[in-house]
Amino acid sequence: MNEKHPVKFKRKMEIAVIGLAIVVIVLGVCSFLQFTIPYAIAEDGEKVEEPWVVKIGDKETFVVASQEEGNAIIEGIKNSYNTENTQEEETTISPEVTVTEKELKRGDPSPKIIETEDAVNQVITANEGSDPMVTVTTTEKVSKSEAIDYKTQYKETSKLYIGEEKVVTKGKKGKKTIVSEVVKENGKTVSKEEISETVDKEPTTKVIQKGTKTMTASKASAVVSRGGTAMGRGSGQDVVNYALQFVGNPYVYGGSSLTNGTDCSGFTMSVYAKFGISLPHSSSAQRSCGKGVSYSEAKPGDIICYAGHVAIYIGNGKIVHASTPSTGIKVGSATYKKIITVRRIIE
Repeated sequence: MNEKHPVKFKRKMEIAVIGLAIVVIVLGVCSFLQFTIPYAIAEDGEKVEEPWVVKIGDKETFVVASQEEGNAIIEGIKNSYNTENTQEEETTISPEVTVTEKELKRGDPSPKIIETEDAVNQVITANEGSDPMVTVTTTEKVSKSEAIDYKTQYKETSKLYIGEEKVVTKGKKGKKTIVSEVVKENGKTVSKEEISETVDKEPTTKVIQKGTKTMTASKASAVVSRGGTAMGRGSGQDVVNYALQFVGNPYVYGGSSLTNGTDCSGFTMSVYAKFGISLPHSSSAQRSCGKGVSYSEAKPGDIICYAGHVAIYIGNGKIVHASTPSTGIKVGSATYKKIITVRRIIE
């Protein structure tokens, strides 16, 4: 057959050779193309032909193996600043962080794939410095409990002497919950606003009875003689401190006003009335009030009695008294004239 048709046979052989050559060329081209497809390289050396890139603003910052890993980096950055009080839907990152497919070109160096944790750590570390990579703004609603102070109410009663007090209801603090909205940037507070306040427990008002009954000089004398005090509160020094406020005010015969004018016994009477003790408006009568003590034992607040005159001892050999019309209420020497008696009205 071949001998009879040598031309046809030769032609067939040529076609077969050409076909084989084409196959070899195609296979070679495919092999070359396969070998030169661009890729990224993971830490373990694995080739990733379709990587993704995490962009901060317009800048390609991290190359990752998949879109899911890119999104995980974004969530990891947010979660680094979130707390249990964070309103996650209000958390923002600036500049915007996005994940897109990475465009690779043949001949370019193969980019390195970064692990999610490493990328997040790089961002957080940079944010702690002077040139942060991003600003993560979080909004938190923070609740805290605070005590509510109780009020004190005074009620007058004639069952107690002036200066005496009695607690009839103990005060108890209440409790309230305050909710504040806290805005932070990269974990640092930039604003705080109170948005609500709820009273969980009302405070209990402290009620104190305050005496209005005056104490007569004889009653004061009886109290002092038993070693007690004639007032529920206060002392002889308190009497002195009060009396000294009126130094410089006028002397008025028969008067009892500490501001507009008083005589000597009106002065001592009005001062002691402030402390709930009733003294007679008479210098001679006041010689019998309280308890008699020697001048050497005199204490601040004692009444020093002279012939036709009385004064309040302030200590260190000094008295305060409504002296004369020309000098008014003044401080002077306790021994400026002969002392008849010293009377202790309160301790």
